[in-house]
Amino acid sequence: MRIAEPSDAQLAAAVELNVPAYTGPPASEVAAEIEAGRIRPEWSVLAIDESGAVIGRAMWWGRDAVVPIALEVWDVDVQVPDRGRLATALLEAGHEVLSSRGVAAPLPHTMRLPNAWRDETTFVAEVDLKTHAAAAAGLARVNERLQFQWDADRPLPPAPGSLVFAPASVDTFLRLFAAAAEGSLDVMTRRELDSVSPDELARAEVDYYRACPGDRSWWHTAAAADGTVVGIAIPSATPTNRNVGYLAVLPEHRGRGYVDEILAFVTRFHAEQGASRITATTDAVNAPMAAAFRRAGYRCTETRIDLEAP
Repeated sequence: MRIAEPSDAQLAAAVELNVPAYTGPPASEVAAEIEAGRIRPEWSVLAIDESGAVIGRAMWWGRDAVVPIALEVWDVDVQVPDRGRLATALLEAGHEVLSSRGVAAPLPHTMRLPNAWRDETTFVAEVDLKTHAAAAAGLARVNERLQFQWDADRPLPPAPGSLVFAPASVDTFLRLFAAAAEGSLDVMTRRELDSVSPDELARAEVDYYRACPGDRSWWHTAAAADGTVVGIAIPSATPTNRNVGYLAVLPEHRGRGYVDEILAFVTRFHAEQGASRITATTDAVNAPMAAAFRRAGYRCTETRIDLEAP
């Protein structure tokens, strides 16, 4: 067995692999991302056996052709005797390749799972294998999230009644992001605040959403009738779907039902522009946000487990 950087043809041929429980994006989506140049040979490594067959793969993804930002596809063939060892070796080899190109590694990876994955022994075993293999390669931090989706055949949530939505300056959003971080149930927000200030976190959030495919003009503040700003609504997008992006209620205004109105605004904003699908994600521990998505007509399509470097 050898691990090698693939050619374009090898990368395209490695779209499917025989694994006991698949935790990545659909093969059609992987093929489309390769075609679009968001998964590239120079960001990938393959494990190849003596016959020339691909028995393992690690493929990183970027929003554009400039730099990868996540490990998108990572699998080892079911017939490999020590699958965990090869899974770690693929990451280590890939990290060396990325580092040689000036990319800071390791980059995060997300496992996509059915909602009832804990009831299926093959998925339980695969999650355990990948969690341990990833930790050995530097991705030791774990977070479980729920993926939601609204489709155009679903009823729209009622239009916001008590809140007024308006554009605002970047400085305003920097201030609001910093304020919204206080008491947040978002796992990543809480982790980041262990090492950075609310203002630094706010700057990173603004930079992140400005880099997303969504337009800056979509960002709105949410204010009560008296003009008091109570929250943030940032409709966004991925390369394939419209996305809820970011929404928050400021700490002093939580518990008054504003989350439903802000989510309704974001949902209706996308729907009125013709979106047939709107995706959204929240942490599994954030039960209030998950309940808000369900009230707004979103269905939980899958569970995701994020693996990140500390």
